[in-house]
Amino acid sequence: MVDFLKKNWHQYLIGSLFLVAVDLLQVIVPKLLGSFIDRLGEMASNTNAVKAIVLWVLGLATGMLVGRFFWRYFLGKAARVFFRNALNAMFSKLLSLPSFFFDAMKSGDIMARFTSDLELLRRVLAQGVIMFVDSIFMVILVLVFMISSVGWKLTWLCFLPLLSLVPVTLAFRRKIHRRVMEVQSSFSELFGFTEEMISGIRVIKSFSVEELAERFFKEKANRNYKSTVLVTHTMSLFQPLVHFVVSLASILSLMLVGSSVIAGRVSLGDFVAFNVYLGMLIWPVMSYGHLFDLVQRGRTAMERIDKILLAQPELTGKEKFVKIGEFSDLEIRNLSYRYPGTEREVLKNVNLVVKKGEMVGIVGTVGSGKSTIAKLLLKLYPVERGKIFVNGVDINDIDPRDIRRTIVLIPQEPFLFSDTIWKNIAIGLERVSEGDVERVTKLAAVYDDITSFPMGFETVVGERGVTLSGGQRQRVTIARALIRNADVYVFDDCLSAVDPETEEKIVKTIREKMRGKTIVVITHRLKVLKNADRIYVLDGGHMVEVGTHDELMRRDGIYRKMFVRQLAQEEVYPS
Repeated sequence: MVDFLKKNWHQYLIGSLFLVAVDLLQVIVPKLLGSFIDRLGEMASNTNAVKAIVLWVLGLATGMLVGRFFWRYFLGKAARVFFRNALNAMFSKLLSLPSFFFDAMKSGDIMARFTSDLELLRRVLAQGVIMFVDSIFMVILVLVFMISSVGWKLTWLCFLPLLSLVPVTLAFRRKIHRRVMEVQSSFSELFGFTEEMISGIRVIKSFSVEELAERFFKEKANRNYKSTVLVTHTMSLFQPLVHFVVSLASILSLMLVGSSVIAGRVSLGDFVAFNVYLGMLIWPVMSYGHLFDLVQRGRTAMERIDKILLAQPELTGKEKFVKIGEFSDLEIRNLSYRYPGTEREVLKNVNLVVKKGEMVGIVGTVGSGKSTIAKLLLKLYPVERGKIFVNGVDINDIDPRDIRRTIVLIPQEPFLFSDTIWKNIAIGLERVSEGDVERVTKLAAVYDDITSFPMGFETVVGERGVTLSGGQRQRVTIARALIRNADVYVFDDCLSAVDPETEEKIVKTIREKMRGKTIVVITHRLKVLKNADRIYVLDGGHMVEVGTHDELMRRDGIYRKMFVRQLAQEEVYPS
């Protein structure tokens, strides 16, 4: 926010100057009114003087009209520019953050920062700046004109109660900030829960747990309600106190200035002008209370947004990365790994080698760390130095973008955007030929499915690809990876939704048609790996077996037991 104000100070300066000009024109009007009242007797026979005062008032009103337009234009526009720039900056920062950041912060929590928190900051830079400038200059100008009307002593005595607002505000500050933080936190939780429930509405309906979902929603909505009510209660006490202080000032005005009028020390016109000025002080003083509330909310919003903006980006620590060029080999050396913020070791002293053109399989028991290896190869999570090497270069010395151009991961859970099949396959690529798309969809065994749709490749797949079957989503995701023409493809159990024969056929076709490419297959269907150059077997995070299919079958190990079990299941439950 500070950087934005430095770059756009001229917008705020121009807007503030127009705002101060409007304030100045406003405080002249009561002075004219007082003068008119004091000269009523002599103006009874002088219509020109009356016309002159009316023209003055009309001129001042016109000036205020023009001034209000311009201060609203400059200050409002500057706040909107901040909102746009902040949105872009936050989204750009999100794209630069590592994967584990999103493990710790839910999507709904992030969206709450993009909506309610950012809107609060926009209000601080619009209404907040207006109230701040207006309250300072209006108070100063009004006091000057009040002193010119009744003298500094009476003005000071009537203004004295307003100074008590300083300790009152300080007393409320910490309590309001803490409670506003609770409101924002509960709103983020409610927003995230709502987003999650909408995304999983089909699961909710499938298991008939609507009542349970509704109960959870009401609990979170009630928490947000209670925290909001606490803030409202606090402000309900704070703002009436401000009103009470203003009322005390009005009472003092009637007592002190009224007696001076009776004694003849102050004219009736000055008394009327003084009371109008006192009324004009109500808005600046009241806006001080509103400004305090807004700033506290904005401060809380800024702290929450800073958790994104100040998060450590992925591309840091190296000014120059090593270029790896064409892929030749990949090696994992004695790798033990635990995810950030956890204590459990997912991988324990793992060693693995993949050479150019090979097909390597990774299999194992559930939760043995297979997918973790895939994520680490893509540099999605941080890993210590001296553990993973690509072309003999430590992965920490390679630009993540370079890694992901060389190695493409097809994840377990396919994700498609709510767009056409064509755009989902060609996403991020500027030039894609029809022949390329046809080729990769045939390799992924999804071409016939797509062409059977009325709109073909222009079929819109809906949110997360909901209009496609699970197998179709997975195969479109594979086609999206294949069209990138990478050196290495990592298939992380990405064909679980198709039958074993189709999976085996797809892997075999890809290997035959894309000779020279390196393929790493993580799967629970071992028949797919019969022709693999090497198979690594994981159990409980340990690499317990390594060899070809035939070599592993000659041993009485985990791989052989898993393979025999799967053959028995296929005989009992043939596809």
